[in-house]
Amino acid sequence: MVEFLGKELDKKTLKLLKKVAKHTFKCNGQKPRKLEVAVTFVDDDEIQEINKQERNIDEVTDVLSFPTLNEVFNKEINKKTFPDDVNPENGKVDIGDVVINLNRAQEQANSFGHSFTREVAYLMVHGLLHLMGYDHIDKLDAKLMRAQEERVLAKFKLKRD
Repeated sequence: MVEFLGKELDKKTLKLLKKVAKHTFKCNGQKPRKLEVAVTFVDDDEIQEINKQERNIDEVTDVLSFPTLNEVFNKEINKKTFPDDVNPENGKVDIGDVVINLNRAQEQANSFGHSFTREVAYLMVHGLLHLMGYDHIDKLDAKLMRAQEERVLAKFKLKRD
């Protein structure tokens, strides 16, 4: 389901993040065991380079999402609906990648007055929702996405302080 790459986090945090990812998928009508996503943890320099290469934006950011699927909002993601995106090695649908900047996560956690774990979980949920077709371009979309983020995080008592 979720593969964690890049900078290492402690086992307790990774275990929680796996549960949060699973719940994020379930809250959106998806079957986590049928999906594949990579979440990579990086620092400021790495995310700036990725942002520059992939989006032509030479800036540091907190999270990037790279969906592999199109038009997935409110659709069940499975082998039948996305046969071209199935990983032949494991039979799971690859929905994309999320890249999280741990430096920015720490800064934002300090700024907002909550834990680093809460901020990393929030950034991951935000990224996963983008992979499932959510966006925040207009106010209504942003409100819908924020409600989903908070719904998922509340289950794990990862609310804003």
